Amino acid sequence: MFSFQLKSFRPENSISEPHFFILCKGLNSGKPLSEPCPNCFVCICQSEQEKESLYWILFALWQGRRFNQVLCGSVIPFIRKKELSNLIHHGINYANHFPDKFRKNILALQLLQQKEQEYIKLTQSIKQLKIAIGHQMIR
Repeated sequence: MFSFQLKSFRPENSISEPHFFILCKGLNSGKPLSEPCPNCFVCICQSEQEKESLYWILFALWQGRRFNQVLCGSVIPFIRKKELSNLIHHGINYANHFPDKFRKNILALQLLQQKEQEYIKLTQSIKQLKIAIGHQMIR
């Protein structure tokens, strides 16, 4: 059973429990974050294992664009804490009803995320090499 708290993030408050952040404004609302930003909620968990599970539930919901259905606001879309909590509970129910499928999907998402980060680093290296070659040519 998951027992978590969602709170608006305030930089002056210190958090000692396991936690992560959730973007709450903009088109990426619902995206889980390891570092805070000005427009985010903090999800405070009971344990590191719960934090990890909830992080990946949020990541899956965000990647599946489930938050887009509940965004409010005409200029800057945002998600309300109640709708966010409801979607998290929906993800938890899925994880509890289909634990094997959930575990498989999370492993696949983790692998894809890792590969994406590797490709981003590779792309940055290629850009730097192109710049270096370009500088060499005009010497």
